[in-house]
Amino acid sequence: MSRRLAALRATLSFVVPVVIVGAAAAWFFVQLQPVDRTRTETVTLTVEAGAGLQAIAKQLKQAGLIRNPLAFQIAVGLAGLSKDLQAGMFEVSPASSATAIARQLAGATGPREVTVTMIEGWTSRQIAELLQAKAIGSAEAFVAAAQTTDSRTILPDDRFDFLAGRPATASLEGYLFPDTYRFFPDATPAEVVKKMLTNFEAKVVVGLGDDLAASNRTLFDVIRLASIVEREVRTDRDRRLAADIFWRRLAAGIALQSDATVNYVTGKSALQPTIADTEVDSPYNTYRNRGLPPGPIGNPGLSSIQAVLRPEANGNFYFLTDASGTVYYAKTFEEHVANKQRYLQ
Repeated sequence: MSRRLAALRATLSFVVPVVIVGAAAAWFFVQLQPVDRTRTETVTLTVEAGAGLQAIAKQLKQAGLIRNPLAFQIAVGLAGLSKDLQAGMFEVSPASSATAIARQLAGATGPREVTVTMIEGWTSRQIAELLQAKAIGSAEAFVAAAQTTDSRTILPDDRFDFLAGRPATASLEGYLFPDTYRFFPDATPAEVVKKMLTNFEAKVVVGLGDDLAASNRTLFDVIRLASIVEREVRTDRDRRLAADIFWRRLAAGIALQSDATVNYVTGKSALQPTIADTEVDSPYNTYRNRGLPPGPIGNPGLSSIQAVLRPEANGNFYFLTDASGTVYYAKTFEEHVANKQRYLQ
């Protein structure tokens, strides 16, 4: 009996693991099979940028495209595709196996998202032209969306309370936060605007909320001045210094005399506008008009907004920037004129 029992135990110790492994393999094979081989129509699946394997598997299951999320994740790992799944829009067939779907998502069949980098200080027109160059809609359609004075006209289901403090005639210029984005080629102007406003809300309204409250200034004033600072100087410290000069000139009732606002009016990029340029009749010309312009002259980046909220105190009232980007400061108009003759001739 003892020999027979020992033999039985030895047999079981071999057979049981084989049976378990076999059952697991059979389960895995079944779970990878198509959900419905008879279906001919496809399902449109949109995989968002940054979505992980687990989230994609869950999305596929909810869309009725795979049988088991865990089996799909294992299949992706075994196929070595874990780092290859792409964001994009896919037409996926329920008649495809889980492995075939994994390969499809890794191959990015179907339109991929397009990466677009908006530069700090750009106007909505410049953004529109970049989008069109990237084959994301037409420039005119985006400009029209950006010029709306009420975001609810293009985004009726979304509420951006931080826009409420603008004048009724103000467009969305200044609030289209410059950053790197990903858009599908068929993204509408409203969808692009929504993503940029949402980013502005997160980075500025929430991220700099305490600084804004402490400044006792309106968001609209901050963005107007930040858009000028963005185009005047290049480094973080120069932005803080320039912001302080501009705030003090405003408080003293002195015209800002910003070359950036003149260039905005003339469409030029002159290092030093001509006298004729500075005499152009426009409410945006801060040589002719005191105070801030009616609206932002572009869409400032985070550094310029921070500089306006946290200016660096200094005793200067003037500054100029040479062709290399170096900034020269002056306490008096005479010093400023001397700097012009020395560095801009």
